[in-house]
Amino acid sequence: GAGVGVGGGGGALKFTERMAAGAIARGVAQTVLHPVDVIRTRVQAKGVTSQLRVQTFLKGVVPQITLAVPAGAIQFVAFELAKERLAELDRDGKYATARQLLAGAIGATAAAVVRVPQEVIKQRVQADIFPNALVAVRETFAAGGLAGFYKGAAATVSRDVPWNALSFVFHGEAKARFRAVTGRAPTDRENLALASVSGMIAAVIMTPVDVVKTRIMTQRVGDAAAVQLR
Repeated sequence: GAGVGVGGGGGALKFTERMAAGAIARGVAQTVLHPVDVIRTRVQAKGVTSQLRVQTFLKGVVPQITLAVPAGAIQFVAFELAKERLAELDRDGKYATARQLLAGAIGATAAAVVRVPQEVIKQRVQADIFPNALVAVRETFAAGGLAGFYKGAAATVSRDVPWNALSFVFHGEAKARFRAVTGRAPTDRENLALASVSGMIAAVIMTPVDVVKTRIMTQRVGDAAAVQLR
């Protein structure tokens, strides 16, 4: 249940506490890296000037801060529930890795309900299509209704699901290599470094899909019309 502690110890975190911790950690990490995200969007999008000022790095930070935590919470809940159900189907643990990958895919797909609108609003501000998040929300809804906030949804899921899977596989392999070389398990800091490198490698591999997602989400009305006439 949602209020049951995990691990049996008196200091074990409850489900809701772990969910909150995971969601907040995700939100903080994404917000800290927001300036890098701004540069990525502006490089990938079409028709964006290369002028960078201090305030440029804060573009789209409002939807980033407000929606990162709920997206993280949804992903955590969906992942945990899927992991629990899949474990019931594989009681002998024969397909533990496959279960983890599938649960991760389910979590990423569920999070897209919030993550896609977050990306649409954020990237359109970052790419100078709209001056701020409020205008982006108003104009996006006026142009396409609720569906307008889910432009590029397929590309987002096509990026996030494989990225999660690749990160998990690479991280597992990195830990195994670390043990083989050092003869011990990595410390928390070493494990964090291994996870970071694994995530970066996965991100590089998924960059082409990320570019497609950005181009779809930041497509201007004139560009969309031109594409439809071809």
